Amino acid sequence: MIRLINISASYNNKTKALDCVSLDIEDGEFVFIVGESGAGKTTLFKLFTKEIKPSNGDIVVFKRSLNDLRGKEIALYRRKLGIIFQDFKLLKNKNVFDNIAFPQVLLGMNEKDIKKRVDSMLSIVDLADKSFKSIDELSMGQQQKVAIARALINKPKIILADEPTGNLDPQSTKEIIELLNKINQFGTTVIVITHDMSIVRHMNKRVIQIRQGQVAKDGYVQ
Repeated sequence: MIRLINISASYNNKTKALDCVSLDIEDGEFVFIVGESGAGKTTLFKLFTKEIKPSNGDIVVFKRSLNDLRGKEIALYRRKLGIIFQDFKLLKNKNVFDNIAFPQVLLGMNEKDIKKRVDSMLSIVDLADKSFKSIDELSMGQQQKVAIARALINKPKIILADEPTGNLDPQSTKEIIELLNKINQFGTTVIVITHDMSIVRHMNKRVIQIRQGQVAKDGYVQ
């Protein structure tokens, strides 16, 4: 479970990005967090990833207060997250296989286990025939699939996707959302931050709407 308890966050101690936000996200949920630009979505993302601290309140993830995490504990926490970005953040000097393998290489896993895991990820994202392609040879949608496979490689309990379809065409957008839904069906908690209401309406999932730093709505959109 993820629990936000009376969270407030400000920039430069002046501009309030979030104002007394409380919510719970259960294990295995698929949740959209939506809102206009400047509503507070990105601030929530940075709080989830421990990039910033709240000015007030607490966030509890995996039964631990993120406020209490220090040093190596933060790195260990982030390993339990799979993070997906709008701009993919792939390594252009590495091929598809090496991009997906990179988190496992950092952990010092042996080559045999890495290959087995990468092959499994390639199968999940339907890129088994692209293993040794360069990133520049892929479409934007395929690049996002590589980013998703990389996010999955360490078997995270939570996937955080920040505008994952923002740079994609409608067909690729549909494929990425269906892929995230498939991952959720494996039991992984999926949180998608987006401003694109068309993809939200396509899915019968929980939607948390942020408006001016507060939770305006929390429910299902059909």
